[in-house]
Amino acid sequence: MTLHKVAVFIFSMVSLCLTTSLSAQTPPTLNNDPGRGNVTVPFALLRGYLIVIEADVGTLSGRRLIVDTGTTSTVLDRSVARQLGLGGRESRLTLLNGDERVKTSILSGLTLGPITARSLPVFVADLSFFTRELGTRIDGIVGLDVLRASSFTIDYGAREIIFGPVQSSPAAVPFESGPPLVTVTMKIEGRPLRLLVDTGASGLLLFPGDQRWAERAAIVGEHASTTISGSFTREEVELSDMQLGGLRMPGHTAYVVWARKETTPDFQGLMGTGAMGLKEVAFDFEHNRLEVKMRK
Repeated sequence: MTLHKVAVFIFSMVSLCLTTSLSAQTPPTLNNDPGRGNVTVPFALLRGYLIVIEADVGTLSGRRLIVDTGTTSTVLDRSVARQLGLGGRESRLTLLNGDERVKTSILSGLTLGPITARSLPVFVADLSFFTRELGTRIDGIVGLDVLRASSFTIDYGAREIIFGPVQSSPAAVPFESGPPLVTVTMKIEGRPLRLLVDTGASGLLLFPGDQRWAERAAIVGEHASTTISGSFTREEVELSDMQLGGLRMPGHTAYVVWARKETTPDFQGLMGTGAMGLKEVAFDFEHNRLEVKMRK
């Protein structure tokens, strides 16, 4: 299984592709203790882009969660749900390339750094796929339903997340939309595209549509891949010009991904932060902007 297959399953869980939206349920209580100042939490970096962080889930401590800003609802592995005695009702996720049966439940509490979420609606699914392919135990995926409680900076070099106020920089980019999904505008080959900022994606993934940007892109090849919910096709392209705010990025490989018509979201692609040469990326929820720094 390639790292792109792992990434596509993660990003396909964004809420605009869900038949059942957990955001329609009673929202969780989110507590963030500003009196603690900035709180730094270390993380493991897998495959060069996937962030895995430890959190307390219910009565279980040290659970390993993927940090995925491209998902709006936290997901727990069914083995964790069994340990916690969570019930739930059957539901169905409509993903970009297929459907997946899951359960929905209410988690009593989740603590991540300075953030505590109580009465948190969650999906319960079989995430053993990640454990097998990544070679380490994965207990869940934490999304912006929890992370939005505090601004935070991801330092890929130091492998740390710093929760707390974000320092402004000349490279700040305003959110086109805020939580539950964060999107920004990036110019690709001179054309503005609205992209989901996704720490769970393995690179720059674009959806078909207005492809005038493709007139200047070089097609490298086409690949077929498979996830737990079916197969999909991705076309590899080489881009010569990308710009995020005032920050110009060097040429980059992107993948054009075809989704089923009924699941096409209202953004035009995914910006996988960990695989795009970014040293730091900061989600500033106080000022609704994204701060980025390139690796030197």
